[in-house]
Amino acid sequence: MDLYAQPSTKLKVDKFIVIVVTVCVGVALVFFMLFPIGTILWTSFIKEGSFTLENYFKYFQNPRISQSLYNSLYVSIITMAITTILAFFYAYALQRTTIRGKGFFYIIAFMPLIAPSIMQALALIFLFGRNGLITAHLLKISWSIYGAPGIIASEVLYCFPHAVVILYTTLSAVDTRLDEAAQSLGASPLKVFWKVTVPSAKYGLVSAAALTFNLTITDFGNPVVIGGDYNVLATEIYSQVTNLFRFDLGATISVILLVPSICAFLINYYISKRSFALISGAARPFLQPSRKFKKWGFTIYCGLITFAIMLVFATVILGSFVKVWPYDWTLTLKHYHFPSLGGYASIWTSFKVSFFVGLFGAFFTLIAGYIVEKKKPFGVEFLYLLSVMPAAIPGLVMGLGYILAFNYPIFFFYGTSSIIVICVVVCNFTLGTLSSVANLKNIDPSVEEAAISLGADSVRTFVRVIFPLSMVAFVQNFIYFFMRAMTTISAVIFLVSATVHLAAIEIIQLDNDGWTASANAMTTCIIAIVVGMLVVLRLLAGNKGFAGFGGATSTPSG
Repeated sequence: MDLYAQPSTKLKVDKFIVIVVTVCVGVALVFFMLFPIGTILWTSFIKEGSFTLENYFKYFQNPRISQSLYNSLYVSIITMAITTILAFFYAYALQRTTIRGKGFFYIIAFMPLIAPSIMQALALIFLFGRNGLITAHLLKISWSIYGAPGIIASEVLYCFPHAVVILYTTLSAVDTRLDEAAQSLGASPLKVFWKVTVPSAKYGLVSAAALTFNLTITDFGNPVVIGGDYNVLATEIYSQVTNLFRFDLGATISVILLVPSICAFLINYYISKRSFALISGAARPFLQPSRKFKKWGFTIYCGLITFAIMLVFATVILGSFVKVWPYDWTLTLKHYHFPSLGGYASIWTSFKVSFFVGLFGAFFTLIAGYIVEKKKPFGVEFLYLLSVMPAAIPGLVMGLGYILAFNYPIFFFYGTSSIIVICVVVCNFTLGTLSSVANLKNIDPSVEEAAISLGADSVRTFVRVIFPLSMVAFVQNFIYFFMRAMTTISAVIFLVSATVHLAAIEIIQLDNDGWTASANAMTTCIIAIVVGMLVVLRLLAGNKGFAGFGGATSTPSG
């Protein structure tokens, strides 16, 4: 009896530990995700203890404010169509042609990920604004890019890498022998493209479109800088809360923003599941040499898009070093003497916050993935649902929810950098969990079984077996969380305080105060820090730590 008592007791303790960890992760997500969103719903529907639709009537009865819904849908749909088409042909060129320089084109396509979304708007203003280099000085025209055209152009550049990674993966997973079979039956290249290639990528196209729509309608950085008087839902929420102190109306608009965002997420999630049906295990990477016309055509096409992306970076970086754009091209460092309150302290704060976001985000999503994929205790379905829900919630809405839910003395973390760390981790929890689950699927169950048979419990198995085998995924998640924390604006715009300044938010404040060149300088500093961290981690982890990194864009976040 004694021989069997110890293993039985050990097994019970092990199950108890798993249940406790599962409950802790679940409670944390409920408290830091559902509670703030519930508070927003309560604020929008409840007045003086009674249910009311007064706030919604006020929204739709005010033509100027209600116009923001139409404006958001308009720019999001146009951006979705343009970005999906551009990204599809770009991904097609990388996967289905034999053009040269594919590695270079691939790297450049993902460059926007290392900078705040606001960078695109800053560059477009310098190039096409009222005093833009191209419009006012080269073409001598009075047109400027402010308003809907500017928002659409900046969002296309911002969303492009997110759409490319989905379509690139989709085209790489579909068997090219389908194209070869159609050609052997006498179909023309154009007919093969429209009848075979495009239908085989239909799920990827819909997924990329839904993701682009979600990213655009929830983005705050680009519209607030280049939108001018063209208000969208995100900027209207910010205006109601910060300028008019109408938290009830801000919460109401947040709920309205949640509706299309959740719909886009559900479509993307459903299509992503269906897309696995088209993935062939016999897919072959072999490509027939492309015809000369096709090869040159796609090379020029990729070259033009690459030039546009590099022009954005060059404009922002150069604009931070020239004395007066575009009149005096003398190089200077005066724009790096930031006139804002935060200055270099905000950069240091952003780095510290991002480092802890990277550590905590990568660690807790690995634990969540381990529970979901390997342990599967009772209630694991609910934990998985909680883990993927943040992808459907706009960062701006989550940030406002944190203000409404945690602005009380009992919550000691409110008004500190800790609440920013928590918010960014929660907003990006989905990708980290899905990435961890995908990695854990590749670990043979016999490895864990061997550790358990040798007397290791779940904690020791995780620390000594699972974690070392998941180091690549951990590094990838750390990179993703770090980058998101350094560049995100929407999720933290409401959470900065008089004592906590972030570099990404300083960019907006500098631009609003007329220090656009200094805003470029702050953006350049963020880019340099992100690139520096990528280089350091590459040296420490090697190329394996960056394998599959492009997948970090397949899920939207704050």
